[in-house]
Amino acid sequence: MTKSRILVLGGSGFVGKEVARQLSASDWAVPVVASRFAKSQGGLETIQVDTLDSASLAKALVGIQGVINCVAGEGRAISDGAAILVKAALAASKPRIIHMSSMSVYGTAEGVIDESHICRDDLGWYGHAKIEAEKRILEYAELGGEAVILRPGCIVGPGSRLWVDRIKTWLKAGRLGDLGAYGDGPANLVDVRDVAQAAVRGLALKLGTSQCEIFNIASPDSPRWNEYFSDLALQIGAIPLKTFGTRRLQLDAYAVGVPTKVVEKILQRILKKPAPLPEAIPPSLLGLWQQQIYLDSSKATSLLGLNWTKYGSKI
Repeated sequence: MTKSRILVLGGSGFVGKEVARQLSASDWAVPVVASRFAKSQGGLETIQVDTLDSASLAKALVGIQGVINCVAGEGRAISDGAAILVKAALAASKPRIIHMSSMSVYGTAEGVIDESHICRDDLGWYGHAKIEAEKRILEYAELGGEAVILRPGCIVGPGSRLWVDRIKTWLKAGRLGDLGAYGDGPANLVDVRDVAQAAVRGLALKLGTSQCEIFNIASPDSPRWNEYFSDLALQIGAIPLKTFGTRRLQLDAYAVGVPTKVVEKILQRILKKPAPLPEAIPPSLLGLWQQQIYLDSSKATSLLGLNWTKYGSKI
């Protein structure tokens, strides 16, 4: 049986690596791992692709039956990259596109949120870029392509810098703890293995021409943020957990976090590598940790048949 060649854009990143691993373990697919620098990745086929260059993408799409878009980064890489991908895919064989979006498209919405909920562009550049990218993928379906959009919550698991490593760093430094009402929001955690599983199963999902399906991807047993912080602190020995009030959090995020981020960007431009500064707590997280948003992922459970990783196995 001839295996399908699946292009994994952003294949050297946190999610992309797991997607490529699961595709490689299947008996029907061959991952083609695409990134800006084409680093060797466990014997997998790797190619160098600039996702903001139409010629580069067009070349990469030759002989490809499906695309999983895991590109992250700055706003332009997300939104413009999606537009360029769609244009190149339409000019090629119209491979199915699995697009990695984010719960950020729901903005500051609260309550139980399923895929029918409107997008809300009120979370800054990241949410805006994700919404614009989704528009391009929907246009792809309207023009005859097949697509699946995944909206993961906060992706955890080994190698998760954003939602595991940096939180552990803040807990160890005594900069994070029990936030009371300010950490009472649902965490909407999802294991990276489940996100990759959804992407791979999306390739086999029965779709009609000009159809796009959208799925929330968050574990049904995900805890609230305070519980997650407590469990991580226990794991790394950062106990007893400190209790934080809103004034202290705001001081760290605004008086320390914002200036630190500015200096970090300046140094990174000078040094041409990540600056050795303490990880800043972005002000946006203060809102997320108390936001009462619960992603309803029942559609992914039923249509994609996901086998969710249990919460206790995530940490």
